[in-house]
Amino acid sequence: MGKLFDLDSPIMRALNRVADLMMLNLAVLLFVLIPFTGGASLTAMHYVLLKMVRDEETYVIKGFWKSFKQNFKQATILWLIVLAIAAIIGVDFLWIRANKTAIPGIYIYIMLGITLILYMISLYIFPLQSRFENPIKNTLKNACMFSILGLPRTVAMGVISLIPLLLLYFFDLRIVPLLIMFGFTGPAYLMALLYNGLFKRFEPKVEEVDEEERTDDDDEELQAAIKRMQEARDRK
Repeated sequence: MGKLFDLDSPIMRALNRVADLMMLNLAVLLFVLIPFTGGASLTAMHYVLLKMVRDEETYVIKGFWKSFKQNFKQATILWLIVLAIAAIIGVDFLWIRANKTAIPGIYIYIMLGITLILYMISLYIFPLQSRFENPIKNTLKNACMFSILGLPRTVAMGVISLIPLLLLYFFDLRIVPLLIMFGFTGPAYLMALLYNGLFKRFEPKVEEVDEEERTDDDDEELQAAIKRMQEARDRK
């Protein structure tokens, strides 16, 4: 029974993970409610979640705040772009609703298709911002590429991301306390499990090897320089 509650036992690790997700969700919720900080908050969330998925040691709030500050400017611009596109699509659907008798049905299906594609692309924007250093243009372009390359998992991510809305639809306000604790981080954690493998394919592993090789080369050059100095001193 004692081993069951050891810090390294599966149960305790699971409970710690649940507590971390709840703490992270409260931080995300706080900054999402503040104007213009939603993008940096989502970026920081994915930064911490990816470390959780990879079992990398990290302090939730410390890691969140670190990524929040580092990515604030670019993530905020991306956030405003996403909001602007969402607003345009929303206005377009309102216009369709007001003029549905005069609009061909094909136009509605085209708009639904475009909305779905843009939504799938948006799922990768802030995870990419949290992991890769790129200009805004490249981040958006890479989000398009990743949504296509990981198409089966992209569809799964889209479904997972809608879980909070589905819970609200079926359980009304009774589910709000659960969403306050896990509404962002619960689905995002499952999404991180999906895109983690895809990200690993594009992360620069060669740099670590090059860094070790450069260190070895530097050591050899240092040893050679010391040897030359000793030889010169002996000749004197």
